[in-house]
Amino acid sequence: MTNKVLILGSGTSTGIPIPGCECQVCQSTNPKNKRLRTSIILKIQNPSGNQETSFLIDTTPDLRQGLLNHRIKKIDACIITHTHADHLHGIDDLRPLCFGPPPKTIPIYTSQKFSEEIESRFPYIFGEQANKPQLGGGIPRLLTKKIKLEEKINEVSLHGLPFDFFLLPHGHGETIGFRQGKFAYLIDCHDISEVVVDHLKSMSLDLLIIDCVCRAPHRTHLNTDRSFEFIKRINPKRAGLIHMGHELDHSDLEAEAKKTLGAEVGPVFDNQTLTYRNE
Repeated sequence: MTNKVLILGSGTSTGIPIPGCECQVCQSTNPKNKRLRTSIILKIQNPSGNQETSFLIDTTPDLRQGLLNHRIKKIDACIITHTHADHLHGIDDLRPLCFGPPPKTIPIYTSQKFSEEIESRFPYIFGEQANKPQLGGGIPRLLTKKIKLEEKINEVSLHGLPFDFFLLPHGHGETIGFRQGKFAYLIDCHDISEVVVDHLKSMSLDLLIIDCVCRAPHRTHLNTDRSFEFIKRINPKRAGLIHMGHELDHSDLEAEAKKTLGAEVGPVFDNQTLTYRNE
């Protein structure tokens, strides 16, 4: 089965261009340097081959624009990797996808800790207020579902599909990374444990998408050298760099990745569709 990864956004927390910035990348006319905040959609073929399940990964402040760009009418579930604003604060834009008839509830998969933070930050969606009669345009019909992250590698079934979830260090906090079939997604992290590297290497991945925010060392993200290092160690068939800041010009980074790691590695870009296979 061939599954799809749609890149809704590939940029860091500010998006690119940054308002008011006059740098070369922010002023670039190359459409691949125009980056919404990082988010993807997985479109996974069910074993029968005649249906697919769509997972939205993170609800950025640019979610509405991403959904409009691709005329997205259906999301079956959402995975929140962590609760930083650039990965979460577009959650209300799921509301139109919950409209009926009949009304639909979208499950939000994340950790126990992140679930509590989300419910606290958006009480009108998840708190007592959500149960009151709606006087305006309504609220998103969302339900948090806790992913157990008790082990270093956690095997979980979502909508009947197998995932491996694991935690990645991100500054003072953590981010949820995952593998689904022959695809892995490692976002917003400054390191990757030996256990995760070894596990992903053993999976012989078709596709790896990995954090790469800038060239200089960074305290909360992978830079180019570290991203390249982990790609070499995990050794996927193909790899894409994501969450890029305005220090990274698409064409320059593409040439650098090709020179260092070969033609199958390079930066992803907004509106790109990649593919991978199941087990």
